[in-house]
Amino acid sequence: MAFARFVVLLSIVVFFAKPASAADPRPPQLQISFLAEPAPIVQYGSTKLVYEMVVTNFSKKSYVFDAIEAKAGPSRFSFSGTALAAMMTHLGPWDPATGPASRTIAAGRSLVVYFMLDLGESKAPHAIEHSLHMLADDGDAHDIVPGPLSVSDESPIVVAPPLRGVWMAGDSVNNGADAAHRKAILITDGRPWLAQRYAIDWVQVEKIDGVVTTWKGPEDKNDSYFCYDQPIYSVAAGKVVGMADGMAENVPHSGKYAYPIGFDNAGGNHVVVEIAPHRYVLYAHMRPGTVRVKIGDHVGVGDILGHVGNTGSSTEPHLHMHIDDQPSFLAGNGVPYAFTAFDASGPVEADVSSPSVISVGPIGPQKPFTNDYPANNAQVTFR
Repeated sequence: MAFARFVVLLSIVVFFAKPASAADPRPPQLQISFLAEPAPIVQYGSTKLVYEMVVTNFSKKSYVFDAIEAKAGPSRFSFSGTALAAMMTHLGPWDPATGPASRTIAAGRSLVVYFMLDLGESKAPHAIEHSLHMLADDGDAHDIVPGPLSVSDESPIVVAPPLRGVWMAGDSVNNGADAAHRKAILITDGRPWLAQRYAIDWVQVEKIDGVVTTWKGPEDKNDSYFCYDQPIYSVAAGKVVGMADGMAENVPHSGKYAYPIGFDNAGGNHVVVEIAPHRYVLYAHMRPGTVRVKIGDHVGVGDILGHVGNTGSSTEPHLHMHIDDQPSFLAGNGVPYAFTAFDASGPVEADVSSPSVISVGPIGPQKPFTNDYPANNAQVTFR
């Protein structure tokens, strides 16, 4: 939600694609690449493929994306118009000639297209095929067919709940305009990473005077927030490979942090546990003095690691959790995971970008799930 905002930068990593068809005498000088090989995730009972396409314009012309088609096994998808524009993030400074919501890629510019393909009950294919339909600034139409994007056959790693009770799965993976985790591409050592692709900001909400909110009492006090100081449980057995404690807490909704935020402290007081080869769980923003483990410790499922707090890049108390493939939780590639069992509502409308009080829409009834990942902002009950 608005609760954790790591420093966001955008760049590209090169994956080679097929050249444009030789039948095109003037193929668009657009490079197509992808940040990472996608793997399927099961969210709210539906199989989905979440991935990012990077497009760089090496020419002096501008081009308009007329449509992008994707073929994933028997499933077909076509994106155009405002729906396609909403999937794009233009890199660099805002260009007044194109606008932030434009489907135009100007000369010398780059953009990222964020895909989230809903396959329903179908299994993920071995590859995804794309066709880009482009219009040049001279009016010519062009089609670009990059090489197939391979899809990992690895299933989501299944873990136990990190919390107990009723929670909101804030900003779980989605393709909305305010999907901050989904778009948090960061650069280190010249390479882009998206560790937070499947991150969730866990908070608790209650209805106060007819309004669903995350706190009651003085807004600027951490202990006014319903989730504050709740215990955080290890979701799997593993070895602690990173931790920090003793960092001061932020004043909620103050618009500033207790200390300058960088790569080394964005998680605040935190724990990183290696649960399998190239699988690391991050538990971030813990209350100072509550971290119970140290590097080298071995933890079991359900062990208490610390308590929910408001440290690091956080605007109010919550637990930020995700799983990625590197021990550095910002310089990693976020991987799909699922929780063993929980009850949950469907997606919930919420003003997750608000730096202060968020607004939460109607919450539907809950139903049981097994080996699943919750919908965006869903109300979830862990037992």
